[in-house]
Amino acid sequence: MRLDARLTELYSEYNRSKLQQFIKAGAVQVNGKVIKKPSYPVEEDDVVIFDEPERPDFTAERTELLNDVIYRDNNVLVINKPTGVLVHAKGGIIAEYTVEDLVRELYNQDEAAAASQNNRLGIVHRLDRATSGVIICALNNTTASKLSRQFAERKTKKTYLAVTEKTPKDLEARINLPIGRNLSRPSTFKVDAKGKTAITSYRVLKTFDDGKALVELHPHTGRTHQLRVHLNYIGCQIVGDPVYGTAKPGERLMLHAWKLEITIPGETAGQRKTFVAEPPAEFKQYLD
Repeated sequence: MRLDARLTELYSEYNRSKLQQFIKAGAVQVNGKVIKKPSYPVEEDDVVIFDEPERPDFTAERTELLNDVIYRDNNVLVINKPTGVLVHAKGGIIAEYTVEDLVRELYNQDEAAAASQNNRLGIVHRLDRATSGVIICALNNTTASKLSRQFAERKTKKTYLAVTEKTPKDLEARINLPIGRNLSRPSTFKVDAKGKTAITSYRVLKTFDDGKALVELHPHTGRTHQLRVHLNYIGCQIVGDPVYGTAKPGERLMLHAWKLEITIPGETAGQRKTFVAEPPAEFKQYLD
């Protein structure tokens, strides 16, 4: 029998995928020896010991994220996410505090308990780790369904601010170019005729003597890295982009989710709200 299958029998409170993560993290011993291969064969009389890694103390990180809350009620949590903060774990065992960790704490507890293996609880849209700004999360299953539907049906309005390395040739335009995965670099994306529909509107707000520009962006679709890919395609990479641009050491990605207009559940049929996340200090010199 495989080690991961044996663990699934012994620890039914975890799914197999999660147990495979624990094995790879070195949390499982067979006959006193750490085994990191889920497919490792075990016999019936082998002694299998599993010690789930202790979760670090994230009190400080939790407090900082709570200080970034823009709005909260019984249904939604809206945060001005700082750059560098991960929205949710990507399936591995990550020793860092995420937006999802805070959402899980505030989520309807009966529903959260039933979704203990879901590492995206309440997450209805994403921001890249390096992108700062407004993100809305659901605090119960009904709200999660309603918000997710709005994003899927493009009934939300998102506004971003970006500082680009060059000023776009057209000061205002609509980019309608499909995006697909870059097979030569699987973690990245590119404009691809065989990709999925991707539409971005932009407007240049300011230009600067060094050629940079402050640009307002409106993504009408929600493809991964969409704004970064579209701006890269027209030769106006975002300042600080380590993937599609020429980031300098220590330079942050100058992309900020500024505003989000969405309908949230309320006492009436629904309330249309616009949440605004004030740009961080790095944007100050471009906004003054």
